[in-house]
Amino acid sequence: MRKTQTRNPRPNPSMKCGCPPCLTKYPGDRPPATEHAGSWEARYTDPQGKTRSKNWPTEDEGIAFLEQTRTEIRQRMWLDPARSEITLCAWHRLWWPTQTGEETTLDRDSRSYRNHIEPHWGALKLYEFSWLGIQTWVNQLHDANGGSLAASSVVKTFQILDRLLEAAKRDRRIPFNPAEGVKLPHVKKKHPEDRRPPSYAQLWLIRAHLPEYMHALQIVAQETGLRWGELAGLRWCNVDFARRVIHVREVLTEVRGKIKRKVYPKSDAGLRTVPITGLALRVLRDHFAEEPDASTARSEPEDGLREDELVFHGRNKRSRRGEPYRAPIRRSAFRRLWVKAITDGGVVRTKVKKYSVEEPHPETGRMRKVEKTRTEYWPDFHDQRHTFASRLHDRGVPEVIAQEILGHERAGKVTWLYTHAAADYAGQVLAALEEKKPGQTGAKRPLRLVA
Repeated sequence: MRKTQTRNPRPNPSMKCGCPPCLTKYPGDRPPATEHAGSWEARYTDPQGKTRSKNWPTEDEGIAFLEQTRTEIRQRMWLDPARSEITLCAWHRLWWPTQTGEETTLDRDSRSYRNHIEPHWGALKLYEFSWLGIQTWVNQLHDANGGSLAASSVVKTFQILDRLLEAAKRDRRIPFNPAEGVKLPHVKKKHPEDRRPPSYAQLWLIRAHLPEYMHALQIVAQETGLRWGELAGLRWCNVDFARRVIHVREVLTEVRGKIKRKVYPKSDAGLRTVPITGLALRVLRDHFAEEPDASTARSEPEDGLREDELVFHGRNKRSRRGEPYRAPIRRSAFRRLWVKAITDGGVVRTKVKKYSVEEPHPETGRMRKVEKTRTEYWPDFHDQRHTFASRLHDRGVPEVIAQEILGHERAGKVTWLYTHAAADYAGQVLAALEEKKPGQTGAKRPLRLVA
């Protein structure tokens, strides 16, 4: 019976080595040696009972590897090296179905992965990621360095990669997350004048250049502070003319070009009741009178869009059968009207940013850098919400109540995101300083403390 060799690590027989075991297996006229000059095979058993091995140049390195591996297995810290040989693209296919959250957020994350992460990292194996490589990639994405993304978008894109690698670490595929400690670009702060929302005079100029069928939407937006999705999803059954309130119960979302009804707005605080001012009430009543086929019935999201219940919609269209129907308002379609209105009204402020992207050459197919520009427009439709919040602040509405009306979960966010941008703090301080000026008449407006 043949005796089993139990030496571990054991020498791998080599035709170049002159030790006795190698000369026995591979005879030759090479000079004899007492020490093995080839590689050493270190064998171990993983937690699943599978025998594994790894070759090392020297016996000492093999012994050190075995001691470390056995310690990690005893302490339940051992990682299977083969599990880290999966590419990021393959790991994303396993990881993505486990993600939950808002449908719009998932759609945004999937686009960021396809456009920025997969082209650069998709073919790389998990163990090949390095902190320096990720930091260099983040720096190149930023538009300040010639990239295509603003600082806020760079942060969101990096967070997807960070979550991918963190999940691989938790799944025991890699020993650590190489994205830890990566420095992200800072969002540049804007001047107070650039943060100031549009005035009601400016909104009037914008409305004068919007199509007439969009006037009601714009007026209700500035008078109630509702978000775009809340306005697009507003239904007549949720408009109470007698009590002069709007019940915000659902929104419309647009994911991959398809419009859907969503039961809850942005957050739990989004479920709220918003008062209707006199101007908004008159506009809504006139708008309802012009819609003889409008329905005040209450339906559920499972019943479909039910466009006849919507307060605001696009121009009436005709189907292929020639039947008229209402089309929900799309954000992209309205944005084109909005940009034209703020430009024609002379209210617009633009900022052009240059960035570069890699695109295939139309003839050779080789990747090349192409310089492009992106134009940012002010004011945005959402800025009317800031105007409304500043109006509440100016009229002395407590921050807790403003929080409820705007649908925020904490009042501090209302103060710092909206009111500080429009408050005439310089004028208020000047009035306070000159309140006791000799010869001055008339009461001055005192400064008001905001919690």
